[in-house]
Amino acid sequence: MTQYYVLVFKNTLDSIKAEKFLKENSINMTIMPTPTGITQSCGISIKVNPDDINKIKELITENKLTAKAIFGREQSAYRRIYNNEE
Repeated sequence: MTQYYVLVFKNTLDSIKAEKFLKENSINMTIMPTPTGITQSCGISIKVNPDDINKIKELITENKLTAKAIFGREQSAYRRIYNNEE
């Protein structure tokens, strides 16, 4: 069972834009440091609840939100569920 999801970004500007956008869309989120070992990216990530992940994926698909990748936290490991790395 996934405990939470982590959105990672290419740069700090993308993470700041995402934070603002998620807040405007009433999606509960928390800013956190990017966990070591999951990806080389911006040092700022966003933690979101499992209940919101489908809405977030929809926003990414509609190009309203930019994320480099999404990882699900399961027990003591992260599992990549979305990848937009170039």
